[in-house]
Amino acid sequence: MPDLAQAFLGLSGEDILLLRAIESGMKDHEWVPPSLISQLSGLPAKKVDFLSGRLFERKLIERESLHYMGYRIDFPAYDLLSLHHFVEHNSLMAIGERIGVGKESVVYAAQGQNDAEIGGGDVPLAVKFHRQGRTSFKHIRRLRDHLSHRPRVPWLYAASLAAGREFSVMQRLYPAVSIPRPIARSRHALAMEYLEGPLLSRVSLEDPEAALDLILDQVTAALKLGIVHADLSEFNIIMAPSGPCFIDWPQAVETDRPHARELLERDLANVLRFFKRKYGLEMPLHRAQQRMEGAEGI
Repeated sequence: MPDLAQAFLGLSGEDILLLRAIESGMKDHEWVPPSLISQLSGLPAKKVDFLSGRLFERKLIERESLHYMGYRIDFPAYDLLSLHHFVEHNSLMAIGERIGVGKESVVYAAQGQNDAEIGGGDVPLAVKFHRQGRTSFKHIRRLRDHLSHRPRVPWLYAASLAAGREFSVMQRLYPAVSIPRPIARSRHALAMEYLEGPLLSRVSLEDPEAALDLILDQVTAALKLGIVHADLSEFNIIMAPSGPCFIDWPQAVETDRPHARELLERDLANVLRFFKRKYGLEMPLHRAQQRMEGAEGI
């Protein structure tokens, strides 16, 4: 498939209507029949046949013809629908290169509209597309709060729910906790401020003790707002010029959840283990926890 920007620019307004219709039909159908696509999109049947054939050739939709003719979308089309929403609502001006890939997400550089909060200039963004898919869905459903009461949510919408969860947590934390400023959300995609700086795992710190103190301060700040990261490690802490910034919040839990204390201890243990292994800096877990007394609420 072409890169994301080329694929987006190659879509017509009718293509968007058809993709949105398939997306809507997938709420009740594994494979959406052309008649329903026509009904939901307002496009005539012949136009649906022509457009769906073209989008199938471009690998933007999948087709089933064994039992009956039907279509569904996968992440490539879902990405494009999210981008269209961002552009339509003036949250995004341009999409750039892929800058990060994880087991459950992919991140692109982007450019946002003029932003009064930074003096009216264009703002560099990161667009994160969640990728919770079919292979990991059972694990996600078992562990994530946002799926606990939705035992039959389709895998594509699991990614959307994960993005919604992460975005709401980020809105709750920003700006009291050092995280990227959340800008917008569409389906499974988040647009957020782009943070300059290397990951903690890839930098050599001149003063690791001071850096550890700052990281524990941010954990405490999140606790004061009732949130535990629940997946904290050296791989999701960015060492920005302003100090450590935390990213990747889809697994965050409220401090009143049953396993919140256990997850907090795991976060702290991950960070302390890293500083001991790389810098020989030792801090007992109980000492790190003492710094947070009165802030935990768990």
